[in-house]
Amino acid sequence: MNFSTFSILLLSLSLIIVSHAPLPAIGIGLHESLCGETNENARCLELLKGDPRIAGAKTDSELCKLILRFAMKKGIETQKYLKEALKKHPSPNLKECATTLYDGVIGSFKSALGELGEDDLTASYDAGVASDGPTTCDRALDEAKLKDPSIAALDKDILLLSSIAFKAIEKLPS
Repeated sequence: MNFSTFSILLLSLSLIIVSHAPLPAIGIGLHESLCGETNENARCLELLKGDPRIAGAKTDSELCKLILRFAMKKGIETQKYLKEALKKHPSPNLKECATTLYDGVIGSFKSALGELGEDDLTASYDAGVASDGPTTCDRALDEAKLKDPSIAALDKDILLLSSIAFKAIEKLPS
């Protein structure tokens, strides 16, 4: 084997190895890769900055747990906001959002977290079902003609977190 053949073989092998390297090895964090799979990459990255530990996740499993805990926290914060809004604008529809619907959101994220590692299929289902709460809440508030951009933004973030959590769980090995 002459030098040029050896060089080409070595270059080809190097390219194959580099092209199969996991993304974190080339400077992209797991959460950045995950956000790239959403329809809202920039908002995803901005939202996940809310928990700096997410950016430091080293494994898909760790990332899932951190995202689900963060999603639960955001669900609780949104529910508190809705309960405060209910004091100013009493409405059966807003009450449904603040209680039943967001109890379901928080419960779904909590259930998904509990299922991780034991039944990832159920965990991904639970993470996805968390989107039902903000979707139904938006419809209920539209019916009641309650327009609050803050609530709409919070609901949109919960929808995105549900999608992010679902995608993160899908990455776990079966």
